[in-house]
Amino acid sequence: MKTLSKLTALLFFVLLLAGCGDSGKDSPTPDAATFRVDIEQSGDYEKFGKIISIKGGEFYRTGTQEQMPVILFEEHLTEDRYSYEAEAVRELSIQTTYGFSSVETPPASMQLKITVYKNGKQIDQKTYAYTDRDAEVNQFLTYKATQ
Repeated sequence: MKTLSKLTALLFFVLLLAGCGDSGKDSPTPDAATFRVDIEQSGDYEKFGKIISIKGGEFYRTGTQEQMPVILFEEHLTEDRYSYEAEAVRELSIQTTYGFSSVETPPASMQLKITVYKNGKQIDQKTYAYTDRDAEVNQFLTYKATQ
């Protein structure tokens, strides 16, 4: 229950920040890029509470016109792989929160892999491991179009 309360509070905080951010709707300029974010979950990921925010532009599921929700909450993260893409992004910001769900039975472990592409070229890949013994964990990643 404590984890659920923390995740709910974080969700409201992230929603507040998402409403105030640069939408990236300006016309394409040399200081903007196309970013793609691939998310892969493995292990017992269904036993973990999770929130992912990807900000910096209008993100769509790669290869579709399906717009990404402002916040990817647990019901948006039931599959093991996701890919989102946006054009004209000046700064990409990714925030994740994962924690073992108190309604689940241990043991549990999972991995989260985030791969970031800029203009079609992979620029970063991060892999995080979580277990039922870990407290709620937050990760923050930021990438600029001009770097």
